[in-house]
Amino acid sequence: MDSKNLATNIVNALITKNVKDVSKYLVFPNSDEITNTVRKQLNNLSTNELKSIQLFLYDILNSCYNGNLFNTNTCIKLPKLTSSTLFLLKENIIYYLGRLPLLPDINILEKAYKLDKDLHIKLNITFSSLSTFDERIERDFISKVSPGNSYDLLIRSWTLAFFSNCKTPYDFQDIHNNDWSKAKAPRLKRLAINSEANPKFLKAMSFRSLDLLVLYLFLENRKTDILTKEEADIVSNAFIEYPKFSKTKIQFLKSLKEKLGAKYSN
Repeated sequence: MDSKNLATNIVNALITKNVKDVSKYLVFPNSDEITNTVRKQLNNLSTNELKSIQLFLYDILNSCYNGNLFNTNTCIKLPKLTSSTLFLLKENIIYYLGRLPLLPDINILEKAYKLDKDLHIKLNITFSSLSTFDERIERDFISKVSPGNSYDLLIRSWTLAFFSNCKTPYDFQDIHNNDWSKAKAPRLKRLAINSEANPKFLKAMSFRSLDLLVLYLFLENRKTDILTKEEADIVSNAFIEYPKFSKTKIQFLKSLKEKLGAKYSN
């Protein structure tokens, strides 16, 4: 099934709240190509339709965790799923909860983050929590990242796989000499957004920590790579004194900018 048809089937399954179709179409690995198409279609829906989809996604996710995310009178009964299919269903639901033009419930995301042991799921939940500007999940995940450890490899591998539209992203591992230009470009594009007048300003601010961190991890891994003068200027000028950021986060961002500037600028 091509990406466009899959995206249309995903959106139709969400609009109609068809559990069988959700279990059929929201079980493919995410890629930049698929998710961009789905998000474009979702953005054409009314606020009421989006709120209805959001509640439906919460209910499905709760069922994925056997009703342990929040109390409810009835749990949606899912078809029998293999462990790998259940994993992909959770991945998709968590992703779209964070990409709907509505803020996700941080408490539900945090409960899933604490319950799940899979690092891909934890990374996905971290991304989906960013739009809330609640730093609890983001801070916990980033605290575990160190150049060369498993969290570093996870972030680099997933980033490359996602933006390369890899068909098997969960098996992909960055081998240090992969071309990472497709991963670098969107990070720098967001880091260049510093004006509230830009319609993508809020998203750019929400991703500021992870965008800088991803650049740092790739450059730390690829010792011979450096930022160009233009790229270094984008990093240097990236706005970080955002009122919604905690003092601790601002300090972390300053540190990342210093590391990138001192070690990699030309």
